[in-house]
Amino acid sequence: MANTQKKKFKIALVGYKLAEGGLERVLGSASGMFQSLGFEVHLIVLEDKVEYSYEGKLVNFGNYSKYQKYFRLRKYLAQEKFDFVVDFRHRINPFMELVFAYFIYFRTKTIYTLHSNRLETYLTDKAWVAKVLLRKASKVVVVSKGLKEKLETQYNFDKATVIPNFIDVSKLPVDSDENPLPFDYCIAVGRLVKLKQFDKLIESYRQSVLPEKGIHLVILGKGEEEHYLKTVFENTPIEPFVHLLGFKENPYFYIKNAKFLVLSSLYEGFPMAVLESLSLGRPVISFDCPTGPSEMIIDGENGFLVENQNFEALTSKMNTFAQEAILYRKCCDNAKASVSQFETNEVAQKWLQLLNDEQ
Repeated sequence: MANTQKKKFKIALVGYKLAEGGLERVLGSASGMFQSLGFEVHLIVLEDKVEYSYEGKLVNFGNYSKYQKYFRLRKYLAQEKFDFVVDFRHRINPFMELVFAYFIYFRTKTIYTLHSNRLETYLTDKAWVAKVLLRKASKVVVVSKGLKEKLETQYNFDKATVIPNFIDVSKLPVDSDENPLPFDYCIAVGRLVKLKQFDKLIESYRQSVLPEKGIHLVILGKGEEEHYLKTVFENTPIEPFVHLLGFKENPYFYIKNAKFLVLSSLYEGFPMAVLESLSLGRPVISFDCPTGPSEMIIDGENGFLVENQNFEALTSKMNTFAQEAILYRKCCDNAKASVSQFETNEVAQKWLQLLNDEQ
């Protein structure tokens, strides 16, 4: 990988866990990306949940009490003298975020990352605290242009840097082309929470032509809505066609062999499932959320962007892929090349430039 690095940075990546969600997969991937640049990488987690792969040194404070872990984190950051701390946490509690800003990250160059259109998830719901965090951060990195625009509108903050999520297809464990399931299917991936609106997706699927054409709906993920979602389709005609398969350590195998991926979220930041699906040659049908999907999906070329929250239109586009083979094949053929700008090397250079400029 060609780069213009001036020095070998020592960098700490801080997150709550390395399991369960898309943000956490991004955290694990980021450790490998920074390692590939020749950095000394320390990946610090505050909960004892480690399922995803990572590179560098793992520092797990998850077994300590709530207060111990934060004191230990502060001490560790001070001892190791990192060039940068990159924070991948959700930031919800205003008091705790002030503790991080003024006590834990004291005298460290801290880069805050924002991954969701719901800014309150990363900057708390207190506007004055959000402004403190934005002011205290050495840099603020957002994963989409839409998020940068929202920061400017909501907080009058125009200094964010856009660096999207990335993917290294060569590292995705999809060795076999054999269908993991004994039927054709479309797929949705994510935590089983209200935000993802899987109940409404199941209803859209019910109204589509997919069941009669033998195309099943597979949903990967776990979460608080699992029992409720089962009640949506149990004892209905589509019950044999809807499958909640839970969390899969290798979701890529299922994505690669799906006909297409559907994203029905209320909002997103830069959804990894969309990037992963396109990178694996599978087209995507997604709501045109305020941020994220429109930066990857070219309507009618590698999938469909549907009017935001229009579930009737979502059903219509699912029907289109089931009924129009030529258009579907075109979108499959275009999928991989359409997201080449989000490959690891391209995104790594943006991070390298940001860190060199800040040093």
